[in-house]
This record gives sequence, structure tokens and C-alpha cells, in this order.
Amino acid sequence: MGLNGQMSYVLLRVYSKMLSTILQFDFVTLLWNVLKSLNMSSKQARFGNYLNFMINILSCPNCKSVLKNESNAYRCANGHSFDRAKQGYVNLLLSNHKKTSDPGDNKNMILAREEFLSLGHYDFLIDQISKNIDESLEDSKGEKSVLLDLGCGSGYYTRSLSEKNKELVKVGVDISKNAVSIAAKNDKLSTYAVGSAFRLPVVDDAADIVLNVFSPLDLTEIIRVLKMDGYLVKVIPGPDHMKEIAELVYENFKAHSTTIIDEIENDVRLNLIATQSVDKRILFNVADLKQLINMTPYKYKFNEEALNSLTEMSVTISFIIVKVQLKATSL
Repeated sequence: MGLNGQMSYVLLRVYSKMLSTILQFDFVTLLWNVLKSLNMSSKQARFGNYLNFMINILSCPNCKSVLKNESNAYRCANGHSFDRAKQGYVNLLLSNHKKTSDPGDNKNMILAREEFLSLGHYDFLIDQISKNIDESLEDSKGEKSVLLDLGCGSGYYTRSLSEKNKELVKVGVDISKNAVSIAAKNDKLSTYAVGSAFRLPVVDDAADIVLNVFSPLDLTEIIRVLKMDGYLVKVIPGPDHMKEIAELVYENFKAHSTTIIDEIENDVRLNLIATQSVDKRILFNVADLKQLINMTPYKYKFNEEALNSLTEMSVTISFIIVKVQLKATSL
């Protein structure tokens, strides 16, 4: 490691001990700019992730106090400790908060989703999510902003956004340990934790943006963890999403519906900024079509014979992006 790299490391180590458990993000940005001025080489890129560690937004599931990220564990002021797994994530889902022994999507479904998404079929959705995030952070003036990906799954959307939104500090939370393990293994630039959307292991007023893609949420928890004037970007299926596949297993197709938009409009603490339809009709070959089915609950509607009889098919892929802002007066 050269002189610049050594100076970068020393600065990081010194400041990490001096700073309080919850940092002001303008100071972190200042430190980051100092390190950039030292021209950190690619070999020291791993230290860039240290900034994520210094911004402590995770909270103890036992006492709700802030967790400090230490060498191999997260610890709170009351002595509760949670080891970091070898993949890099921390499990903050208490056993008495589980409804099953292994909640969330199973490993096979997660791997199928990861493989399908890597084919690029949903890149048009990622582009629109990234655009919404950029627009939401226009007034951040170059400061580091915190994105909480709630229901992050395998982390595909989280790490894809890192390529487009460079200034984001990203934290992913999902109830599936299988999913979070894969996410942390594939993405060393983000922080990942196992936790429930209804008992988020996140401190109050922590996130500039909460991203939620096809996953349950609790609006009260979202409001608690968002900063003043922070944003929620939620993605839900459009009415005709995967209609052609549904018609293979149901006699009568029923359009997707949701109450979340009504719930947001009826909540005086929230301001519905926009709803955006993002649609595309995609011609899938048989292999990709099977991957699409295997990553969704439709998988359980197909037997092996039905899967093997599939042919090339054009499928409607339809999403609605819901953009919401927390009203300052709600705090």
C-alpha cells in the first residue's frame, strides 16, 4: 500500500473512533472528499465501503438503540451484540418475531430471480427507478444520501443502483436470510441486514429514500425511518402484469389490484407525488420463460409436464412506480 493509501486508512481509522454513534452526513461527505483528493487506488477501493460502516442507521432489535459497526459484529450501548456473517450481513430478526423457522422466499426462488434479472429483461424498470431517485436527490447538493432498500431480496436492484447513483449510501433489509446472504456476498459496497418490514431494525429519521419493490411494507414504519421531506419509491405490479402466464393456470384472469395508493392518499402525513406506468411486452424464449415463472408464486401452479410443454411466448410486463414524500409537518 502506497503513502496515499496508508494516509487514507489512518484517516478512516482515526475518525471512526472519534465520531459519535450517529454521524452528521455533511461531515462524512467532507471526509469522503478528503479521501478522494488522496487519489485512492483500486486496491484501496474496499475502504470506500468503510463510510457505510460509519453511518450507523441500524438499530438493536432488543432495545431500539443505535448499533455500532465494529470489526466482526454490531453492538449497541446496552451490550446487545450481533455477529456479522462471513458473507457480510447481520441478522437482526429475533426468533420470537418469526412466524416460521425460515421466513421469506426460499433459496431456489431467490436464485431463479437473480438469474432472470441478470438477463436484463427488467433493466428498463431499473432505469426508471434510478431516474426517480436522481430527481428526488436533486437538492442534496452533493451530500451523501442514504437509501434503504426495504425487501431487497438478493440485492439486484440495490447493487444495480450503485452503478447509476454513485453518491448513495445503501442499506438493504429483507426478512429472508437466504436472500440477504446472496445480496451481501455479491455486493460489498452496501450494508445488508435480515429484518422485518413491520419491525424495521433502523433508527428514526435515517433514510433520504426508501425503495420498495414488490414487497410488503408498513407505512407507519416508513414514516418513522424517513427523514423530513424524504421519499418513498414503491414499485407494484401493473394490472396486466404477466397476464399471459396467469391465463395458463387460471380459467379467468383477474387483473392485479392494490390498496396501497388509496392508503397513501388517505394518510395526512404523506404526499403522493406521482404514479408512473412502466410497461413492456417481451418475447421470451422457453428457458427465460421458465426462469420468469420460477421466480414468482406462479411456479407452484405449474407441474413438470406443464413447464415442459411451454413454448416461446410474448408476455406483458407491467409496473407502477409510486413516488411519495413525507410531509415536514407530519414530524
